[in-house]
Amino acid sequence: MRKSSPQSAVIGASGEHLVLSNLLRLNFIAGKAPDNTKDYDLIVLNKDGTSSSPIQVKTTLNKRKGWILQEKHETPIKNLVFCFVCMEKDSSETEIYVIDAKTVAYVVKTSHKIWLKLSGLKGQKHNPTSIRHLSPSGIARLKNLKDYLTKSELEFLNKYSDGWLVRYRDAWHLIGDK
Repeated sequence: MRKSSPQSAVIGASGEHLVLSNLLRLNFIAGKAPDNTKDYDLIVLNKDGTSSSPIQVKTTLNKRKGWILQEKHETPIKNLVFCFVCMEKDSSETEIYVIDAKTVAYVVKTSHKIWLKLSGLKGQKHNPTSIRHLSPSGIARLKNLKDYLTKSELEFLNKYSDGWLVRYRDAWHLIGDK
């Protein structure tokens, strides 16, 4: 008998609470933003309460597929930090990647632009969409990419290919002052 997956809202709430728990454990002053706050889920204050960092948490149960974002994430929000959580459904294994909004915007925007230039699995043209993906493995590689992409796009693919997220794993230092 196949187990059903939790609802996406439950997965999202689990990721938010996991990140909050880690922030508190690391001695940050942090709390959950009110439900349905537009652009972030958590808020972190520095020790004296004079500055804050909003945090948006994105959670997945399938790291290979990455995280789903939207076109709006191509425009960074000042001081926003993303925490990308990967959970294992049937174990306590988790990974958290802490990335600034400017990097997320650049990666999401550039990878989507490249994706639109490349053909689909059956050779079809990709249609524009508001959905964006942040992938730990970059964009799937095709032969003869230099026939389709500019030099800077090829450099982007090399920089943001398999393993690019490793430098952001548990990068809590990217979040404001403790």
